[in-house]
Amino acid sequence: MEMSMQYAAAVRHVPSAAQLYGGVFHAALIVADDSIAADRMRRILAELAPHRRVVIASGRAEALNLLAALPYDLVLVDMRLPGNDGAALLHHVRQAYPRIESIGMSATDDQELVNAAIAAGAIGYLLTEADDAELAYLLRSIERGGSPMDSRIARRILGSIAAYAKARTIEPIRVQAPVPSSSSEQASAARLPQGLLSPRELKVLRLIAQGWSNRQIADAVYLSVNTIEFHAKSIYRKLSVKSRTQAVHEAMQHGLLN
Repeated sequence: MEMSMQYAAAVRHVPSAAQLYGGVFHAALIVADDSIAADRMRRILAELAPHRRVVIASGRAEALNLLAALPYDLVLVDMRLPGNDGAALLHHVRQAYPRIESIGMSATDDQELVNAAIAAGAIGYLLTEADDAELAYLLRSIERGGSPMDSRIARRILGSIAAYAKARTIEPIRVQAPVPSSSSEQASAARLPQGLLSPRELKVLRLIAQGWSNRQIADAVYLSVNTIEFHAKSIYRKLSVKSRTQAVHEAMQHGLLN
């Protein structure tokens, strides 16, 4: 009996997601045509940041109207919106509202959807099949400058980067992008002027692509962590990205890791 009472008391004192993780945004927009999934994400965000605005849009058109009407600093987009609207919306947010953090999401891991979200500007990707506590923890990482990424997706991306790096010979990094083989590749390469990144930035970017942390890079090149962070931010700015994953993706698109 006494043990049962102690257990009940312990249960009553289990901290909520808000108590564990605190606030992480001022206003969030959830874009999903699945009302059940949207309501669940709204509840999780409401627990993370009580009394802060969380709005739901059922599609791209409604989301565009809401974005134009009120300020937001976080947007969650279901990548299974009809007509590839999820990727299109993420791209619009990146171009029109660069200060907004955008995250892609879907019920299950779909590599094409994940790649589309990252290419369109998402700083992270969530699988809504995860439990509430895991989703809350990942979202909370935004406040620390992290990229909320489901561990299964992160592992696959790191594996792809490692395989890509291993397949390349250890040659001096070329500042010039390779000659594009198609008109679409020419348009992509044109976005990145030749020699935009300095040799030091290219070296840092290559180590980032191999999954090295800022501390590991600093130790390897005999620089301070602050200097590496400065170079990383410069790389993000020049490539118009917000995260390591996006930086590596852009670098691969432009042949900077060859």
